[in-house]
Amino acid sequence: MLGRARELKVQGFTWGHAWGKAFLEERIENWPSGWGDDLQILIYGDFRPPNEDLDFPELEIKVHAEKIESTGIRSALCVLKATVRISEKSVPALLDAARRINILLGSWTLVEWGNAGCGWWSHVMHGAGGGGLTTFDHKDLRRAIEGVLKHPDPLREKLGAALYWVREPRNLLMEFYRGDILRRYSAYWNAFECLVDAVLIVRPQQKVSRSDKQLSLDEFLAHRSGKLTAADVEECYQEIVNPGLVGRASHALKTCFPDDAPDYINECFRTKPPGDRLYNIRNSINHGDIDAENPEELLRVEDRLRRLWMIVWRMFGLFVPFSVPAERPAEDKGVPSSDK
Repeated sequence: MLGRARELKVQGFTWGHAWGKAFLEERIENWPSGWGDDLQILIYGDFRPPNEDLDFPELEIKVHAEKIESTGIRSALCVLKATVRISEKSVPALLDAARRINILLGSWTLVEWGNAGCGWWSHVMHGAGGGGLTTFDHKDLRRAIEGVLKHPDPLREKLGAALYWVREPRNLLMEFYRGDILRRYSAYWNAFECLVDAVLIVRPQQKVSRSDKQLSLDEFLAHRSGKLTAADVEECYQEIVNPGLVGRASHALKTCFPDDAPDYINECFRTKPPGDRLYNIRNSINHGDIDAENPEELLRVEDRLRRLWMIVWRMFGLFVPFSVPAERPAEDKGVPSSDK
């Protein structure tokens, strides 16, 4: 896996993305011998098991009637095994299977009017998940609480909102079978915007005069010899004409991290390809443009979440005393460490 991850890194993948892709390929390579040529999955939810096996030939999926016990999926009222036909043991074939499974479970949710929950899990597709087991009596807990409470409203309200967003979307350790990457990403971006607002309360952004804005427009055009591409027009609008969130967030990042702000602003709003910008990923999730059933796409989002995670945690550290994660050198970014 390490060798394959290094190959993918040379091909242009970030280290976190390369490692996740290598791990997925490793699980496919070690296909469980008892599965034969089909993908076996667990379907879980709040339903009663069927009286007999259910065959969906149009989806090439068979759901077995027997209720499965001792699966590790503890919160669901029922767990069933299902067999999904695949053309080959490959990532594209698994992606095709995932889309058919989504149609099955989505259609069930539709006819049930969304009143009951369901999902699916497969070792090959999803891995074993992960999390942390710790103690509630953390040595820094009381100090952090005092650090939050010392701030006046409305700053404390913004910190409270950010604390909610970093707490709520994370799955519990025993919910390893539930994917939470897209929920966590959207929530962390919400926390980021709350923290941006918190910074602006402390250090308000100065309003740009019309003459200064015109000067910036003239310089922008001059640097491009008066010829603008569609991307230039978008950048000009976001950064000069109507900065909006881009302007507020850039101001906050410059205030918080004078040295790292250029890198953070670039990762949020300017990096190429545009699809890897932290802000664009949040928008793509919210607008349904992220393929939630594509494991490779989720690995890409998870890798970018590591960068958003770092920015959010470091911003928290400016308001609340706790052990803040430290940035690593550029070649190791994406693998956070703890700055004690």
